[in-house]
Order: sequence, then C-alpha cells, then structure tokens
Amino acid sequence: MNDKYAPNEILEMAIKIEKDGEKFYGYLAKNLENPGKKELFSYLQSQEAQHAKDFERISKDIVDDVDPQLWSDAKPYLESIVNGVIFPSYNEMVSKSKYMSINDIADFALSIEKETIIFYNEILDVSKTEKVRDILRKIIHEELGHVKKLLEIKGEV
Repeated sequence: MNDKYAPNEILEMAIKIEKDGEKFYGYLAKNLENPGKKELFSYLQSQEAQHAKDFERISKDIVDDVDPQLWSDAKPYLESIVNGVIFPSYNEMVSKSKYMSINDIADFALSIEKETIIFYNEILDVSKTEKVRDILRKIIHEELGHVKKLLEIKGEV
C-alpha cells in the first residue's frame, strides 16, 4: 500500500465526497420530475454542502488530532477510498444514474451513504479531541438521516 497519504489528504477526500454528493443530489433535484423527490434531493444537496463546510472548518483540527497508532490501522481502508476504489466520482454517479429507475437511484445513493458512514466512523475512531469527535458524530447522524430518507423513497420505512 502506498505510504504517501497523510491525514490532511484523507480530509480533502472527505470534502470531495461531500461536494460530489452535493452536486449529484443537485443533479437529481434538477432532473427528476416528481416534485416530492425533487424536494428530497434538494434537501440532501443542502446537507452535503453543509458537511463539506463542516469538514473545511475542522480540517486543521482533525489533522492535528489524529492518533498516529490508530492512523496506521485505519490507513489501508482510507487509502482505498482516496484511490477511488469505494466512492464513485460525480461524473460516474451521474452517468450510472441516467438510465436508472427512482428505486435504483435510491439503492445507488444508499450504497454511497452507507460507505460514507463507514468512512466517517473510521475518521472518528482515529480522532482524539472531543470537538472533532462531536462534529463527526453530528455528520454521521445526519448521514444516517439520509439513509432513512432514501429508504422512504423505496417505501421501506
């Protein structure tokens, strides 16, 4: 595994994940015909934008805060994310979703949200200060809310 990724680069990836999610949900809000679904994806878009701002605000704190021992344990998983193994880019998300049904889009978005939660839990696990941990817990809680809203689209909640 490559040793070049530092905690600040992982945080840049978290910001990219949120910004790509913001753009993707904005794309869905703009292109779906159902007003209720448009509203839901517009809401998710605004949430992802706020998460990106939260990460930008705390990125220095997280970098200074990471426990080096825990970082070495979490690094392989986090690097796989940085290398694009787990999260698709915005263009990939749009391309994949163009010909999907709304249920398929919801499934696709659910899979991304679930991986995001796992990713943020990994960062939470390597963070030492309570300020950073509180912000990460808030973001994780909101991501879990996204899962619930996406399940509602599918009629599973």
